[in-house]
Amino acid sequence: MSRSEKLRWYADQLMADGAAAEKSSRPGDAIVAYLKAADLLLLLGKVEENYTSWKNYTDKAEHCQKKAKTLIASRPQ
Repeated sequence: MSRSEKLRWYADQLMADGAAAEKSSRPGDAIVAYLKAADLLLLLGKVEENYTSWKNYTDKAEHCQKKAKTLIASRPQ
């Protein structure tokens, strides 16, 4: 398994962990997982030369960032 494949797998795992934490009412853990996944996806997109793959990575990263922002906004003050 190449380094980029490992990073893709880890980003997907973090996204799944974020969704699981969100379902089990642990927004803090979900936020951390989504932001870590977004960072990894942006790193993968940065080194990608294929536009379609780059677009896929950046779209997934944007989705993770939006999920994290939504969770942050919905937390009690």
